[in-house]
Amino acid sequence: MPDSYKKTVGIFMLLLLAAICFLIAKIFFPEFYSNTITLTLAGDVDSLSRYISSFGYGAFAVSLFLLILCNVFGIPTIPFLTINGVLFGLLPGIIISWIGEVIGIEISFHIGRIFFRDEARRIIEKKHMLRKVDKYSSVYAMAVARAIPYSPNILFTAAAVLTKLTTRQHLRATLFGKIPSVVIEVVLGHDLIHFSQHGIRFVVLFILTLGGFFVHRRYKQYKCGTRKQFF
Repeated sequence: MPDSYKKTVGIFMLLLLAAICFLIAKIFFPEFYSNTITLTLAGDVDSLSRYISSFGYGAFAVSLFLLILCNVFGIPTIPFLTINGVLFGLLPGIIISWIGEVIGIEISFHIGRIFFRDEARRIIEKKHMLRKVDKYSSVYAMAVARAIPYSPNILFTAAAVLTKLTTRQHLRATLFGKIPSVVIEVVLGHDLIHFSQHGIRFVVLFILTLGGFFVHRRYKQYKCGTRKQFF
């Protein structure tokens, strides 16, 4: 199948999916998208949390749907990870967030690999990561990439599309890699909103996260320097 045809089919499928989701929500919950988009763009986490909780027992399904939708369309999921910890409690919020992230990433990965390889290559080239694609062709390397908190899922999904990872290998990397990043993002979001109660834990985890970023960056610089000296 020619790449141009694949791209056309992929765009059609995404538009069809978006249209179906929009119509279902519009029929049963007419103000769902307008309220969600308005509150998310406004950064009003409290109101967004209250709105999702208004769905009662269906709130967890709404949260999963939003996480999956955001990953498929390359939208940051940070606001929804933040409110999940507040809305459902830390442990349930972490589990729901992890499930939503994994499903959304896997769907995005398969759509990208089948229909949008050229677009994935352009994203990677734009971020000057094309030479590093082979580095992510192992389960360990991709899991480490997925484990970085607040990293854009779409960037590493685009890289995964171009790697030699099999479907099963990518799933394993996502399943294990998203655990630390989801835990950190949910807990930090929860503690930031309830800072008066969990301020110490927030500060400690925030410092540890920054320290992890620093150590990881220094390690990468050290490895690059060692290779240059060697060669």
